[in-house]
Amino acid sequence: MQFSKSVIEVIKERTSWRTFLNKAMGNNLRNDLEQILELNDIDSPFKTQGGNPRFQLISIPDFNPEENVKIGTYGFIKGAQEFIAGATNIAEYNLENYGYIFEAIILAATDLNLGTCWLGGTFNRSQFSDFIQLKSDERIPAVSPVGYPTSRRLKEKFIRSISKAKLRKPWELVFFNGDFNSQIEQDEIGKYKTILEMVRIGPSAGNKQPWRILKEKEQNIFHFFVKFSDDKKLSSYNQFVRLDIGIAVCHFDLTAKELGIKGKWEFKEPNIERPKELKYTISWKGQ
Repeated sequence: MQFSKSVIEVIKERTSWRTFLNKAMGNNLRNDLEQILELNDIDSPFKTQGGNPRFQLISIPDFNPEENVKIGTYGFIKGAQEFIAGATNIAEYNLENYGYIFEAIILAATDLNLGTCWLGGTFNRSQFSDFIQLKSDERIPAVSPVGYPTSRRLKEKFIRSISKAKLRKPWELVFFNGDFNSQIEQDEIGKYKTILEMVRIGPSAGNKQPWRILKEKEQNIFHFFVKFSDDKKLSSYNQFVRLDIGIAVCHFDLTAKELGIKGKWEFKEPNIERPKELKYTISWKGQ
């Protein structure tokens, strides 16, 4: 996938926007985005077992841009004229694949200087289903407004503060070396430090960052796990963790490619003790 600048910079620039200019995208910009949605340049490691996702750019004239429209999981989207919506059918890794591809789309939109915001919760699924003509074997895991961002309103700043939008878990809680009791020493992994940092700062539902990455000792093999919560107060986020691990894999994959670090993705679960709430997803083996 091609970006106009470093994907590392794009990942750092990406942020969630809920307030947009009341202005439709220009034709050239819209055409660029629609070309991205054709998915010709997005190569997900989950694609062979990830179903057949499809994405569409939607103008929503029924949503009055002068009014607050409750479309998101913990706030309002204001002024958005277009949305990116997608659908996927049932497959073993359909949500992981969707998460990877949708995050790649989000990053591409960021590269076009557009604002976006992952919405995976209480958006109006029935209305989006009508817009994209959802099939009986499909579901809509997430959507995003897309457009020209404007300055954050006081309410949006408050929403970001209570959702801890800028906070991320420290390294020692998400990256491990050899076993889940030993953390990765950042100064000993070379360029992989940048790759893992791009994973660490990735977005996730409720900013829970459910991914856990285990590096094999003395080998550039990284195993991706996802954490499901058994806390009743947090259990509602479990429906999103498979999307979130797709985001983490996307950031790892795109950054490794940019840095010229070669490797391959494989589904090969390691024989290692791990907390019961962790589920294995995929591995990356450096060459």
